[in-house]
Amino acid sequence: MIVVLCSASDAPALWAWGGLKQLGVRPLELVLAESLAQSSLWEHRVGRDGAHLKIVLPDRRVLCSTRIRGVLNRLVVPSQSVVNLASASDREYAQSELQAFYLSWLHGLPGTVLNRPTALGLCGSWLHRSEWMVRARDAGLRIPTYRQTSQDRPEDSFRSPVPEGALRQTLIAFDGAIFGGEQDTPLARACTRLAEKVRAEILGIDLYANAGGEWVFAGASACPDLSLGGQPLLERIAYQLEGANA
Repeated sequence: MIVVLCSASDAPALWAWGGLKQLGVRPLELVLAESLAQSSLWEHRVGRDGAHLKIVLPDRRVLCSTRIRGVLNRLVVPSQSVVNLASASDREYAQSELQAFYLSWLHGLPGTVLNRPTALGLCGSWLHRSEWMVRARDAGLRIPTYRQTSQDRPEDSFRSPVPEGALRQTLIAFDGAIFGGEQDTPLARACTRLAEKVRAEILGIDLYANAGGEWVFAGASACPDLSLGGQPLLERIAYQLEGANA
């Protein structure tokens, strides 16, 4: 069984699911975060012989680790509907416990998982902008001037560094290749190195052109818009997942 895990609002993941169906990937299941929140049964056991998972979804489909062979993981957070069942004073605690639980069962999934969870995110690493800048520079990407002081507000870390009107592009690194742009260029190789550094199977790298026409790193995401990679990316994902299912 191949599984696409995402939320109902994740349009790129739904695009990928539809595309995988058209490519003939079978058996293929779409599992939404909202459905997981309403499951009637969860079993997650961790022992000396590994991890076991069994989930009975609201529509009576059963996810079992003995049947799962590949996963496209796009879960960012557990469904808020579960957190809202807790009293207001306990919701932060409930969110933390759910996050830990999801990290555990996602980490224990068998076969090929794109992207596996890390301690910093359910579908890969979600880093502070300062750390992305360091990782991008070390990978060989040009980065903008970055300053951080004790006077910065929390929301400042989410402000885009891209100048108004600048030309932008997003490249997707996957399986040692670049999708959505030119292959085998210094820029492409630097992007694939960045994905390797953060151990992301799929990583979207946002770039903008400076006044000199050079591409500058603007940010990265473990949950990029897959449609930017087009059919070539979809076919490579299908190849990886079907290889796991062979």
